[in-house]
Amino acid sequence: MALNGFAQQDATFTQYFFNPLYVNPAYAGSRDVLSGTLVHRSQWLGIEGAPTTQALSLHSAIPNTNLGLGLQAYHDIAGPMNNTGLQAIFAYHLPLNEELKLSFGLGGTLNNLRIGFDQINTETPGDLAFNDNARSVWVPDANFGLYLYNRTFYTGLSATHLIETRWGFQDNDEADDARFYRHYYLTAGYVQQLTDNIGLRPSVMLRYSKAAPLMADLNAALIFWKQFYAGLGYRFDKRVAMRGLDNIFIAMLEYNFLNRLRVGYSFDIYANRNSNAIYNRYGTHEIMFGWDLGFVKTKMADVRFF
Repeated sequence: MALNGFAQQDATFTQYFFNPLYVNPAYAGSRDVLSGTLVHRSQWLGIEGAPTTQALSLHSAIPNTNLGLGLQAYHDIAGPMNNTGLQAIFAYHLPLNEELKLSFGLGGTLNNLRIGFDQINTETPGDLAFNDNARSVWVPDANFGLYLYNRTFYTGLSATHLIETRWGFQDNDEADDARFYRHYYLTAGYVQQLTDNIGLRPSVMLRYSKAAPLMADLNAALIFWKQFYAGLGYRFDKRVAMRGLDNIFIAMLEYNFLNRLRVGYSFDIYANRNSNAIYNRYGTHEIMFGWDLGFVKTKMADVRFF
């Protein structure tokens, strides 16, 4: 007997708006400085084999040009499956007027996929289907994105896994349909000043893949003195939400030091039917550390909300 399983392949980050480069290569260079972000995510804390993800991104505008370059590395573990990727990114920023720009981005990625068969519990000792300790393959990939932005607004449209490469774990290609599936992302956000010292930053991300339900992230954060962020969010996917399961509520904090360093924390809690589930009690935790290094001093005085 065989059953189908459906899920996204790209790791989910609650603080996606602090590392847009992960879903959209056109973001590279949009902060006008040499910018970096390091994010660690521990999902369903307390469950053995639960997903953990780390992502490191570096990107910069090239002085006196409309170009941006980026480099990204990530490592995603989910049970016996490991995915380590390295991505090089190129972006071109087209000025539409004095403030608004449209960026085009392209990323080329090399992924190392590894399955640890020795980590899978089988009911039949010595099962020949799991007699290898591990299998590892290298898989090329590509991403593309558009990013429209100014200092207080952005919207982006992007696609990852453009070439939908087969993984090639099995020797028989006809029997091996494991592959990357194309993911589509639509993101948007803006900042509205409520008073001289308080601002509001709503944002949204929609994600779709034919191998998984439509997922939506809705977030809003208050900004105090352009330094401290406190926000709430809500995540759901269409198929599950229609059955009243696994809606996710989010709380997040961020602090910006002198427009150069920023740290952030988020916590996800699942509003599912089984209130005693471990992943509901301990939730999902995410920590972010970012930095900006300016080429000239005047650029560092410009507050960056995205």
